[in-house]
Amino acid sequence: MKACLKGTIPALLEQYQTDNPSANWEQFKNECQQGYKDVQDQLQLDQGNLCCYCEIDTKQGLGIGIDDFRVEHFHPKKSDTGNSSYNWALDWQNMLGCCHGGSEKYVTDNEIRFVPKHAERHSDVLKSEFVWEDEILNPLETPAFPILFQANRRDGSLSVHEDHCRDAGVDIEKANNCLHPEKLNLNSARLNSLRKATLDALNEQIEATLSAGLTIEEAILNLAKAELRKDNREHWPRFFTTIRSYLGKTAEDYLININYTG
Repeated sequence: MKACLKGTIPALLEQYQTDNPSANWEQFKNECQQGYKDVQDQLQLDQGNLCCYCEIDTKQGLGIGIDDFRVEHFHPKKSDTGNSSYNWALDWQNMLGCCHGGSEKYVTDNEIRFVPKHAERHSDVLKSEFVWEDEILNPLETPAFPILFQANRRDGSLSVHEDHCRDAGVDIEKANNCLHPEKLNLNSARLNSLRKATLDALNEQIEATLSAGLTIEEAILNLAKAELRKDNREHWPRFFTTIRSYLGKTAEDYLININYTG
């Protein structure tokens, strides 16, 4: 999980909030379809096209299959609606961009993204309508520095960097819950496999560069410059934290140099 930024509230959502303060999410989607699209577009721009939880790329459809993207409400959108004066469903600060977590059978690239067993799915699928503010990290409150998770080269799994959590004042239990199989399940077998493939590809690139005569320091720096940046569509590479972890201090120095904030 990486830090997520939050841009300016889309104008049509803001206007709809003003005109319909008690409306629910489905009403907004149906009655303000352009506003809903604007919300999706802004979230993807803010997050560099990555899922706020697992960091898989969130839109790959291109007209073939269903995009692996949906709007996630960190605080459940249905909770308190009708019982409170506060409407979480239309709160821009409560919205994030998320993948389907393996739950969508007809998603693009479904041979690697669809997970048949519910218990093995990830991201917010198991969260559902539970109020977990006190149990998991909020991507909008996750710091850009220091890195909170480290990737295991052997199997692609993530672990919590507890010292970094302490340095940043981040709750270690919340961080560990992001990996827990009954919470966000970010160490699901499917995600570990995809991250392992990313690590293998990075290792191959470094070996190829070393064969060309560069030092290990030069090879890692070149890889950091090539990988830890947005492309011409303003997309971050998927599994950004995994790449960052693999490249170590060189990656941290590079991200500081480019004024990375999330």
